[in-house]
Amino acid sequence: MEPIFALDIGTRTVVGLLMQKNGDGYEIMASARTEHRQRAMYDGQVHDVEEGAQAVRLIKTEVEQKIGYSLTRVAVAAAGRALKTLVASAARQETLPVRWEKEDVLALEMEAVEHALRELAVTAGDAAVSYHCVGYSVIDSWLENQQIANLIGQRGREAKVTVIATFLPRLVIDGLVAVLNRVGLEMASLTLEPIAASHAAIPANMRRHNLALVDIGAGTADIALTKNGSFFAYGMVPMAGDEVTEGICGHYLLDFQVGEKIKRELAHKSQVTFKDFFGTKISVDRDEILNIIRPVVQKLAEQIADSIFDLNQGVPQAVILIGGGSLTPLLPQLLAERLGLPPGRVGIQVRERITGVLGEKGVKGPEGITPIGIGISALEAQGLHYYSVTVNQVQVPIFELQLATVAESLLAAGIQPRSFIGRPGRALTYEFNGEMRVVKGSLGQPAQLTVNGRNARLEETIEPGDQVQFIPGTDGEDAKVRVMDILVLPEGKKITWNGQEEAFCPLLTLDGKESLATDEVKDGSKLIYIGNEDLEALFRQKGLPFNLFATLNLKINGRSLSLTKKRTIKVNGKIVTGNCPIADGDQLEIEETPILVKELELEAAPLIFHVNGQELKYPPQGLYVSWRGREVALEDPVVDGMDLRVEGFKTMPILSELLPLVTLPQQAPASRLVLTVNGQDAEFTTKLHPGDRITVTWG
Repeated sequence: MEPIFALDIGTRTVVGLLMQKNGDGYEIMASARTEHRQRAMYDGQVHDVEEGAQAVRLIKTEVEQKIGYSLTRVAVAAAGRALKTLVASAARQETLPVRWEKEDVLALEMEAVEHALRELAVTAGDAAVSYHCVGYSVIDSWLENQQIANLIGQRGREAKVTVIATFLPRLVIDGLVAVLNRVGLEMASLTLEPIAASHAAIPANMRRHNLALVDIGAGTADIALTKNGSFFAYGMVPMAGDEVTEGICGHYLLDFQVGEKIKRELAHKSQVTFKDFFGTKISVDRDEILNIIRPVVQKLAEQIADSIFDLNQGVPQAVILIGGGSLTPLLPQLLAERLGLPPGRVGIQVRERITGVLGEKGVKGPEGITPIGIGISALEAQGLHYYSVTVNQVQVPIFELQLATVAESLLAAGIQPRSFIGRPGRALTYEFNGEMRVVKGSLGQPAQLTVNGRNARLEETIEPGDQVQFIPGTDGEDAKVRVMDILVLPEGKKITWNGQEEAFCPLLTLDGKESLATDEVKDGSKLIYIGNEDLEALFRQKGLPFNLFATLNLKINGRSLSLTKKRTIKVNGKIVTGNCPIADGDQLEIEETPILVKELELEAAPLIFHVNGQELKYPPQGLYVSWRGREVALEDPVVDGMDLRVEGFKTMPILSELLPLVTLPQQAPASRLVLTVNGQDAEFTTKLHPGDRITVTWG
C-alpha cells in the first residue's frame, strides 16, 4: 500500500505527516508542523485562503525534502463547524444464505448513508444539496435479526447495519479544497476531525466503554462519544483555545501572538515576562494570569460538558482530551467539576501513549493525535474518497459515497434539479356546457448535456476529470385557447316564428357575456354554446321547454298551482312530435290550447265575523278576479306566472248589511239598539273588515 500524506489544518497550527501501514501497525515516515502567520481560520472555517495555503506549502515542502519526492495527493479532515449528524439504517435480504464479505458489508453501509442523505433532504429542503457527507461510523450490525459485532465473514440471509453519518456545509469543504489547490495538492480522502482522532486516541477494545473524546483546537472543540464498541454521537462547541488567548490579550493589551506565547508558558513557568502593545515590559505571576483566564476557561468547560451531557443523555465514564487546546490550564479540573467526575477521569491523551504507531517522533503531545488519526482513516479506507470533475468550466468536488452520476455532479455544482428538464407549460381548465375540459401546455425542451464533448444522459456515471457542459432546459408555453379553437360556429339562419321573421344564430356566452369566436378562454372560464341546428336548440335559445305540453305555474290567493296545456308544433305546415333539423327559411308555428280563467273553477271565500261571540259567515256577493291590480275576465286565458287574487266582494260591507243575518236578542221595553265593533261604539254605516268582533244588544 502506498504511503498517505495526512494534513491537519487547524485554526492555529498545521501538522502534516507521511504514514504507511506495515505489519506492526503504522509508521510515520516524515512529519512537519507550523503555525499560521496570521489568523486564516475561524471556528474551523477557512477565511483567508492565501494565508492558509502559505502554511500548507511550508509543511508540504518540508515533508518532501525529508522523503525526496513530490506529494500530489493528501488526506484531510474537517472541523465540526455546522455539523449535522443523522442516524440511518439499511437492510438487505437474500433468497438463500450467503457469506457477507467486506465488499457486501461496505455496500450496505453506503446504502445506509444514502438513507441519511435523503433524510437530510427532508429536513434541510433545497439546502441539502449544499452539504457533503464527510464521514460515518457503524453503530450496530444485525444478522438474521440478531445483533452482531462484525458482519464480515458471517453467513446468513438477512443483514442490517445502522450508521451515524455526519455532514458538513459545502462552504467548509470548498475552503479546504481552495487551500489545497493553491499548493498543487489534490484531496484524496476527507473525514471529520473527531472521527479521525477517535481512530488514534481510543483503541477499538476500549470503545465498549461510554467515553467522550474532545478534540480541542484553537477555534472549535469537536466531541465524539463511544458506547457498546462504536462511536454513536458527534458534536461541536464553537469555542476553544483562542478564546483563552483573547482573554489574556484583552486584559494586558497584547498582540495575539504574544498572548498565545504567554498561554503556553503557563504550563511550565511560575512567572511570565512579556511586552504589551506600547512596549512596556511586564512580569506577572502565573497565578495572576490563571485568575484572569479562569472565567473564560470555566465557560469553555461548561459548554463542552453541557454538549457531552446532551449528546450522551448522561455523564460518561471518562473524558479524553486531545488537541493543542487540551493543554489550556485549569480546563481538565473545571471540566471534571462540571460533569461531576473524579479528576482522574478527565485526562489528556498524547501521541507518546499510542501503541502501534512507530517511526519519526516529530509529532508529539495531544496535537499529534488528530493528524495520526487522519492518516489511519485514509490507510484503512475509512475516509471518503474524493475526486473532481468540471461543470461549465467550474471544478466541482465529487465524493464517491454521495455522487456518481452526471445528474449528481450537476447537483454538486449547485444547479437546481428543476433546470435539468424543461417543465411543460401550465394547463388551462375551462367548462364547456357543464363539462370540464383541460388544454395542456406545450412540452418543455430538455437540457443540453455533454460529457467530454459527446451527448450524455443524466443517469450516466461520471468519472474523475470529466468535462461536463450543461445548458438548462427551457419551459414549455402555457396553454392558450380561443373560442374558435374549441368549436366552429355555423352560419346564421332566417326563420319565421308564428308569422314573424327572425334570425336564428348560434348563441355563445363566455363567463356570462356574449362572446365572439376570437375571444380568448381564460383558466376557469365557463363557456355556454347553444347551436342553431335543430328545433330543440331553437327552444333552448328562447328559454322554452322542448315538449308537446306547456307547463303553466301560477298562484291563486298565494297558493301555488301547476297546469299543463297541450302544444302543437308545426314546421313548414307539418306537425312534428320530436326534434328535427331547422334549415334556413323554415317556417314554424307554435299553437297552444289555452286554459281559460273560468276553467280554474274559482270560488270566493265568505267573510268571517264574530257577532255576540258567535261566528258569522257573510256570503260572497259575486266573483271578482284580479292580477297585478287589474280585473281579469273569466274568458281570459291563463298566462304562465299569474298571481291571481280571487275575492267575493268589490267593497267591504257596512254593519247594516250584516244585521239581517243576525239573530237579535229579545227587545226590552223602552230600549234602543246598541252596536259596537271591536269594543268601539258603532253606527249602521260603520265599515266592517274580516275578523271584526261585533256586539248587537238592547240597552
